[in-house]
Amino acid sequence: MKLDDTFANEVKKTANGNGGREHKFAFVKELHEVSAALANRYEYNNCIQKYGRAKVALCTAVTIMKNSYRFESPHIAWAQAVVSLWTNKAGSRSESAANINIHPCILADNSHSLREITTVS
Repeated sequence: MKLDDTFANEVKKTANGNGGREHKFAFVKELHEVSAALANRYEYNNCIQKYGRAKVALCTAVTIMKNSYRFESPHIAWAQAVVSLWTNKAGSRSESAANINIHPCILADNSHSLREITTVS
């Protein structure tokens, strides 16, 4: 799975920041807020506008990875590519904060356009 270069750079910069400890824990706090907002099935596009597509994509990707048995392989490949860009994690706490409490079918439908525009064929 090849991600769009602009998107990949955006995710790296947003997720990893300066690589410092302060950014790491502040980012986990932000992801917790984003994932809580994304739990509302009708707010996905509004969350992209409010929080940015990098944070929304990371929450979406982490959720797909945690529930990989419920998704098709293209979804999983996209999620793996996105999560691999996030190197400045605060352990399992990071992924727990990013996990969205939403049904996988709803997440797949909501994230379809984001996944489509962030990949290169």
